[in-house]
Amino acid sequence: LIRLAASFIATPWARRAPAFRMDIDEALEIRGGGIPRGGAVLVTDEVDASGAWLVAHLLRRALVSAAAGSDADADVESFRRADGAGTASVSPPSQARRVCLVTAEQPAAHYTKTLAKLGRDTRGDLSSGALVVVDVLSRPFRAWGDHDDTTSTSARDGVSACAPGMHQSLAAARALFTSIRRALEGDQGSTAETTTETETHDARRVVVIDDLASALLSVGVGGGVLTLAVDALLRSLLSIPDCAVVFGAHLDCAGERESSTGGWLASAVGVSDCRMDVASLKTGVAEDVHGRVRVTHRTGAFARCSLNTSPNTPPKRYAVAKYRLAETGIHMMRERSAGTIKK
Repeated sequence: LIRLAASFIATPWARRAPAFRMDIDEALEIRGGGIPRGGAVLVTDEVDASGAWLVAHLLRRALVSAAAGSDADADVESFRRADGAGTASVSPPSQARRVCLVTAEQPAAHYTKTLAKLGRDTRGDLSSGALVVVDVLSRPFRAWGDHDDTTSTSARDGVSACAPGMHQSLAAARALFTSIRRALEGDQGSTAETTTETETHDARRVVVIDDLASALLSVGVGGGVLTLAVDALLRSLLSIPDCAVVFGAHLDCAGERESSTGGWLASAVGVSDCRMDVASLKTGVAEDVHGRVRVTHRTGAFARCSLNTSPNTPPKRYAVAKYRLAETGIHMMRERSAGTIKK
């Protein structure tokens, strides 16, 4: 027995735990490709188990995907060639897709390094405008359009339109929404819906907020209206054509009160199509396992439909997987999946 134990300890990780080589999306029972159009994905975590890696994975997916089904790097290269030739025959990638990263917990440089470890070099995305950053962390926040467009109550005004009579208390949330909307517009001047012959279900515009509550508090939203601000901001962003939202939240910061009915986290859950909870192992610390992810598909918009099953088989509603973070990537192993989503 002693020799067997010594042999197990000396066995490399790759040979000892082949089950941890599952694809992240497969292990979590989530669909491949980009973020679904009109979808909202909530990632929660706790102090002992950060969910930043999962937010970064979803950010990477949004960057890689293209609305027309082509690779994002090919879109960027096509735009550069067209721009160099002085022709407008090829539309710039900003008209097809754009990802807006709202940094409220970590600076943009942190995500650049994290995405590099996941195999994505964001320098091309930043230079092409495919990735834009709204920074509410490292500098005083000043919204685009602070001195204009303040009286309109059209659907484009988002937050103020979603909460009649709450304009003053939600002014800071509206300023954040305006900045995100302007970032998505870029030099187009509009977030009007566009379609192509190669229509897909992936969103062309994706907003990724690393910490939703911190983002709103950083721009001046008061704690007394945080629940209203969360609901209004998310619904306003989802009202933008061809837009999807990925946002993070800390369960420790929210607490039981905000997680219950009437709290800002409960409000965020009510808007989300998929909830991913990153947590530590409750049985103690394991050297080879860093934590566990529980996925709850509330609507099925982000659920994975296996090619090996019948098209009429409904996707799973719940999935639980263990994960291990390593220099070589994120290692996953699905523990179980259960329930079905009725179409």
